[in-house]
Amino acid sequence: MKLLLTVFILAVSVCAIAQTNMLPSGVYSPAKAIKLSSDVEESQVLKGTTLDLQTLDIYTITLNAGKTYTLPVDNNLEQLIVVKNGTVSLILKDTAQTVGPGSIALVLAGDQISFKNHSDKPVSWFVLGYQSTNPVNIQRGYNAGPSFIKNWDLLKVNKSVKGETRSLFDRPTSMFERFEIHATALNPGYASHAPHTHRVEEIILMLTGGVLETINQDLKDAHAGDCIYLASGSLHRPINNNNQQCYYLAIQWHNLKTD
Repeated sequence: MKLLLTVFILAVSVCAIAQTNMLPSGVYSPAKAIKLSSDVEESQVLKGTTLDLQTLDIYTITLNAGKTYTLPVDNNLEQLIVVKNGTVSLILKDTAQTVGPGSIALVLAGDQISFKNHSDKPVSWFVLGYQSTNPVNIQRGYNAGPSFIKNWDLLKVNKSVKGETRSLFDRPTSMFERFEIHATALNPGYASHAPHTHRVEEIILMLTGGVLETINQDLKDAHAGDCIYLASGSLHRPINNNNQQCYYLAIQWHNLKTD
């Protein structure tokens, strides 16, 4: 009996430790930048685990004028790049594009991306690194298409009284049954949608302006550069409570075909 009790206590303890790094819904802002080298700075935004992700690591990289930087390759990690400010050349396999703020790159597990700052000012971008709780399926990712770059300036714009929307992509990847990202511009005083919940987790990445985000029973301000993480089942709604239009990316990943 004592042995069984000891085993039970140890199991509960291990479970509690494993859950201490679970990310709660909330607004996350970049931390103070640290130097990776004389030409590169990194600023952590959030890091932890979620219901559907073994790893979620979001940070920004700032690269000095005229310099080059390459992200390390990880066969178990997929990466999403979002240009924050400035103009930068993205080099992804045989593809190279010079893009500006809002542009993205989806880097499938095992692929590598490099950055070249041709301008005379620093440039920065978000890196979202993530590993699904499901096994990595590189073949699924390549069946849907290779890693790619999307230029913000070339995206189709759909206008409405609320503002604008742009679809960036919606497809399977090496991590997910389905991965979907769209951009929303909200005019002052408008909400994107009524307060609602869903099983899938979501990230709102603020590009410009700000919103007042309903998160369960709380109201949280979020501004350009902030990341809103919404855990599974969280009640949420963004509303533009400022006097200028705001832009953000809405990012959802689907581990289940039924999501």
